[in-house]
Amino acid sequence: MKIFGIILLLLVLAGIIVYADGARLPYNHTVSVTGVVPAPQTRVFTLITDVAHGSKWRPAVKSVTTLAPDNGRDHWVEYLAHGQFMTFLAVRTDPPTRRDVMLDDPGASYGGTWTYELSPGPAPNTTTLQITETGFIKPPVYRFIMAHVFGPTHNLGRYMTDIQAAAGKP
Repeated sequence: MKIFGIILLLLVLAGIIVYADGARLPYNHTVSVTGVVPAPQTRVFTLITDVAHGSKWRPAVKSVTTLAPDNGRDHWVEYLAHGQFMTFLAVRTDPPTRRDVMLDDPGASYGGTWTYELSPGPAPNTTTLQITETGFIKPPVYRFIMAHVFGPTHNLGRYMTDIQAAAGKP
């Protein structure tokens, strides 16, 4: 019984430490990744904006449902593993150089926008892509996980790797 009490105390202390550390981390954040995509700018922009087919080249996305446009702007739902889903709204589209996409869930524990900025790459038929996430994370525990477990650019880096692989395929 004494060992159980010690284990329980250690778990409670760990929870307090995680919460306290997360609470000291900023609520708002801005992070970016930049990479070279092995395809012309128009192809890369098409991959980014053709959301209906995103699940074909993004392994984390199991399926996509396109919704009715919101004032002419693309609106869709991405279904992920474990029954998770996220609704997005394209708030700015400037072909073929920029796309801003917002997480469209006012009640979410986290949110913000991803800004995709495309420019000619360093070699012919390549594109420099910078993806910037400007967002917020409400729960301190989620902030702790983002900062210390996954890293602040985890999702951006995964997207960059996926688009580089997809663009390189014929």
